[in-house]
Amino acid sequence: MKLFIKRNTSSDKSCFTVFDEYGNEKYNVSFTGSKAVSKLIVSDNSDNSVLKIRKIPIVGAHTFAFKAGKHHITFVMIISSKGIRGYYYGNNWHINGEIATGNFSIIDVDNSVISLQSKRADYLELDITDDSDELYCVATSICTNLINTVDKLVIQAV
Repeated sequence: MKLFIKRNTSSDKSCFTVFDEYGNEKYNVSFTGSKAVSKLIVSDNSDNSVLKIRKIPIVGAHTFAFKAGKHHITFVMIISSKGIRGYYYGNNWHINGEIATGNFSIIDVDNSVISLQSKRADYLELDITDDSDELYCVATSICTNLINTVDKLVIQAV
C-alpha cells in the first residue's frame, strides 16, 4: 500500500497530512504540548486519535515513543559525523539507507522489507508491505522528517 505524507505550513496545530494512493486524506498529524515535552497526535478521518508520538528529551539523541492502543515502540535517532542512525526498541526492525536524505527502508529481523520511503519534492512516499505496520511506519517517517538537514542536523520546530 502506498501512502503520501505532506507537511502542512498552516498556522493551526496540524503539521502533517497523510494521503492514500487515491489522494484521499487518511490521517492528520497535529502538535500538542509544551517546549519541554512535545507530542504529536495522529488522527483518522473521524478525528479519532489512533497513534501518539511523544518526544522524550534525552541528551545526545532524538528519542520518540510511539503508542498505538496498548502497544508501544521507541525510536531513537543519533546524529553523528557518519550520518543519522535509527534504532527501534520494542520490535526487531532496523533502517537501511540514508535518513538524512529521506530515502530509506525499514527492514525486519528476517531481512524482509517492512516499508520503503522515498522523498519527493514536497512530500514523502511510503510503500508499506503490511497494513498492520502502517501506523509505526507513518510515525517513523514523521519523526525523520523533523530532522533539518539543510544547514546542520537539528530537530525542527513543528
